This record gives sequence, C-alpha cells and structure tokens, in this order.
Amino acid sequence: MPDDFYATTTEIRDVAAVEPQSGITVGESVCVFGRSSNVRGCDTTVTFPVSSCTLNGITYGQLTSMSGPGTIAGGDSGGGWSFNFTAYGSTTGWCNFGDNIGRAVWSAADRYDEAIGVSVRTS
Repeated sequence: MPDDFYATTTEIRDVAAVEPQSGITVGESVCVFGRSSNVRGCDTTVTFPVSSCTLNGITYGQLTSMSGPGTIAGGDSGGGWSFNFTAYGSTTGWCNFGDNIGRAVWSAADRYDEAIGVSVRTS
C-alpha cells in the first residue's frame, strides 16, 4: 500500500504516475482532497504552473497556483493534488497574487526529491 492515496474519504487509489512540474499547464484541472475537511474538489484550474508566494512572512518558490481557493480548509496542508491516478503535489496553503483572489497553492510532487529528499512511489 505504499503507493496509495486518498482520492475521497472512502476511495483509495494507486499512484500510476507523477506529473512533472514542467508538464503542468495553465487551465489544467487538478483535484485536491483534504484529510482534515474530508472534501475532494475539482472546481479550480491552474493559473500559474510555477510561482512564488509569501505565506506568514516566508517566501516559497516553485509553487503551482490555482484559479481559486479550492476546498482547502485549516488542517488540509499536505493534502494531495491529483487527477485520476496521477499524483500532482501536496497542499501548501493559500496565496494572494495582488488580484484579491485567495488562490490555493501546492508543491509539485516531482520536486519532492529536491526539497526534502523523498519521491512518490508508483505502481
């Protein structure tokens, strides 16, 4: 079960692939599931495939931002972003890019090795 992820509260899926950050495109639909909120949302699209954002006074780079806040609630940080059986990344939080829209931002899964020395297993 090391390559499984929660798609919903009751649905566990195998990770078949990891989407490279370079393959993430503007307008692409990617879903998020928050374990704290127990909500899966697929109603936002990618606006900035690679961006930086300041959260709580710390600037983070290499984030993907979405068209809105998604379904993320407090405690959902680290929750998975996916589409079908492909892992995309994990929730970082929300960011405002000067347009007064709180956007969900997340770290791309294919960059975990550079950031924290781990990788996503696939089946």
